[in-house]
Amino acid sequence: MDFTVGLETPFSLDYTLESGQVFRWDNRGEWWYGVVSGGVVKARQEGDTLRCVTSSDRHDSSFMRAYFRLDEDVELVYASIAKDDLLRRAAQRFYGMRLMSQERWECLATFSLATNSNIPRIRTMVSQLCRRFGRPLQFEGAEYHAFPDPEALAAASPQDLRECGLGYRAPFIRHIAKCLDEGGIDLGEVALFDYEQAREALLSKLLGTKVLLGVGPKVADCALLFSFGKDEAFPIDVWVLRALLEHYPELLGTGLGRRLAKDEKPRLGRGDYLRVSAAAREKFGAYAGYAQQYIYAMSRSGP
Repeated sequence: MDFTVGLETPFSLDYTLESGQVFRWDNRGEWWYGVVSGGVVKARQEGDTLRCVTSSDRHDSSFMRAYFRLDEDVELVYASIAKDDLLRRAAQRFYGMRLMSQERWECLATFSLATNSNIPRIRTMVSQLCRRFGRPLQFEGAEYHAFPDPEALAAASPQDLRECGLGYRAPFIRHIAKCLDEGGIDLGEVALFDYEQAREALLSKLLGTKVLLGVGPKVADCALLFSFGKDEAFPIDVWVLRALLEHYPELLGTGLGRRLAKDEKPRLGRGDYLRVSAAAREKFGAYAGYAQQYIYAMSRSGP
């Protein structure tokens, strides 16, 4: 199906897809190709329209508007967050970058693989996992693969998963898949909670055992921000932490800031993470997640 989507408010396809939220889109000349919710989409921006060609009738204009959150006015977001020099410069440099609305299981699983890794490695792991366990899809004469269902990964052996390059993450993603497949947690129900309740659900324990192994505070925040619509979530990775040290040291506190400043690769323990992310949510407000994404983009882009 070939169609266009009108862009009534600021949007940049390039900045959005390059922002580290998703790992299954590839740029090929004028077009971006992605595997989205069990189908293949190619898209390009043509001025104030988004041109899309899809493999499934389900991926229509309404679907793409929701996926890229095109009905939200990002200018209102800028008015809320761009109140200091860094964020004003970020809004100008990455004008039109959006938060997206991804499929919840895929987003949670993907970011559980992203721990202690970089974007190229994450893309490789996800690609190998999909090729081995995902349903094949045909588009423009080429084969793609959908993201595996929880049932498929729940049935896989840890060794099968390690052969996809997952390393120590293999038993974690299998555990998450089994939990969803067996009904241990309902992500649709989690989406109905407020931010604090939703994060607690993703981090919860049952009879002393963690429900979702491999899902810590940062993974939970990434999933809540990029697929559950919790815009106040503030994920903190090494890029964001470096920016906080340089531009917002008051969020860390003097003692923690001094200790982290000595580390080449600063990281937060669980308690410090929860405290600093709470301080960031208080500072940046309802769109703290948008502030985080623009801070992340500026930190990765260099001077």
